[in-house]
Amino acid sequence: MKKILILLIILTLVACGGKKQVKQPSTEYLATTEAFKVVDEIRVAYQNKDNSGIRKNSSEAAYREIIASIKPFDKAELEFLPVLVEMEGDGMRLYVSWNGKWSYLGKETEERGLASFYLKGKPLRVEKIIRGNPFRYPD
Repeated sequence: MKKILILLIILTLVACGGKKQVKQPSTEYLATTEAFKVVDEIRVAYQNKDNSGIRKNSSEAAYREIIASIKPFDKAELEFLPVLVEMEGDGMRLYVSWNGKWSYLGKETEERGLASFYLKGKPLRVEKIIRGNPFRYPD
């Protein structure tokens, strides 16, 4: 009886131990993760008041739009959560839910919203913030 039980365990382990084929991520998935990485790098650069980081990840027009909308702050904490990506020909729209907290001269402001970024190019860059610009706070 013990020999049969041991044989069944060995057969089960051998049957389960085969190599599994790893599914490769789709091009849409890779583009989506790259798009969120680009937008997140802009978020980090904004929090650190690093204009070169913003410029590196955006087109010249988008850079000017972001810089022009920035209001002074002592400290900013932004959180981005990707919601949806729409592929559009040679570009894509990335929708991001965001929460922000800003401090300026001892006053704290909290806001939240839904932003839409248009990205295109190789490597991906933000071409335009279509709606819900999170970089224009605090009011």
